[in-house]
Amino acid sequence: SWHSRAEPRPCTTRPPLSMGAILADEVGLGKTIEAALVISQHWAERKRHILIISPATLRKQWSVELEDKFYLPSIILEKKLFNQILNNTYKNPFDTTNNIVICSYPFARKNIEHISRVDWDLVVIDEAHALRNVYRNNNKTGLALKLGLQRFKKLLLTATPLQNDIKELYGCTRALTRWGDS
Repeated sequence: SWHSRAEPRPCTTRPPLSMGAILADEVGLGKTIEAALVISQHWAERKRHILIISPATLRKQWSVELEDKFYLPSIILEKKLFNQILNNTYKNPFDTTNNIVICSYPFARKNIEHISRVDWDLVVIDEAHALRNVYRNNNKTGLALKLGLQRFKKLLLTATPLQNDIKELYGCTRALTRWGDS
């Protein structure tokens, strides 16, 4: 009957925010602070596998904001420290619950295999408009992150979710689904 076809089935529906959210507003209106509040809540709940991917120029700012305003420990992973941890401990440098891990887009792309082996509670992607063309095959960073982060809840931050085409917003929203989903 038409009634049985029109009703959503519990096994085929998922809460709309089950894989995350996008914070998209003007520059300077507090996206970083809002994200830090979400991070703080996760930290308080002992959900401490938290990754922040941002442009390289914003990594230090994230670390300072988390420490000064929220008293949260963080570590900025870059090549030298990454190799030092790997060589000294033989453990995945991303796999820590002692610090919130912060890295750049290029570093995340290069080390996506290490990143995808961690069971992240939350992944924050700053300046997420970098993912807006993820549906295009030439967006190598976007595609690497798409595949490596598909299982994890994400919080995307952007002041410019679209600039030229509605497909750009589609690219950002794809980061919140399991990427292969509709």
